[in-house]
Amino acid sequence: MIAALVGGTPQSKAAEGSLEVMAGQVATTIDLKVSGQIAPKTGLFLRGITTADYDGDVSHFGLADVSYNIVDGLDAVAEVQLASVMGVVPRVGAQYFGKFGDVSIYTLATVKAMENPDGEFVVNLGYTPKLTEEVRLLTNLENLTSVGAEGHQFSTQKVRTGLTFQEKYQVGAGIDLTELGPKGELTYSAGGFVGLKF
Repeated sequence: MIAALVGGTPQSKAAEGSLEVMAGQVATTIDLKVSGQIAPKTGLFLRGITTADYDGDVSHFGLADVSYNIVDGLDAVAEVQLASVMGVVPRVGAQYFGKFGDVSIYTLATVKAMENPDGEFVVNLGYTPKLTEEVRLLTNLENLTSVGAEGHQFSTQKVRTGLTFQEKYQVGAGIDLTELGPKGELTYSAGGFVGLKF
């Protein structure tokens, strides 16, 4: 489902990662990302998301992206997603990452490479101006939309605002929203998060 968010992007040249724990009124989510370069012009991005609600239900989602740089911030992408509700799903597409001062933008478009194809579109926007030598403002929005033959399947948004200390430690408030089906039935979980960049 989700291919990129807070604290890192798949367009990394050296090995790096991030870990975020978001505790909302509906569920707690752990989001782990690791990325790095595995060959010239070739990157690897791994992401694992575990969500536990307060009724004891736990769900897992994971993905692996291999990207090959075409020009500047534009890459071809091969992706494999894994989740208990959908099994293993291969996808292919393209991604773009750009940084313009304190503003970053990441986009990804993929198509399912099997029967009943669908399209997924990710946009991740970040704004991280320096407040002091040790502190940055953290503002981030990630949107994922999935569209199939019958139209809208689901969309998710992850909104974060807070502070980053020493380019490493993060804390703030956030909200996760999900819209399901053609009518976009809305659910959400709002709360606070802590994060670590490594």
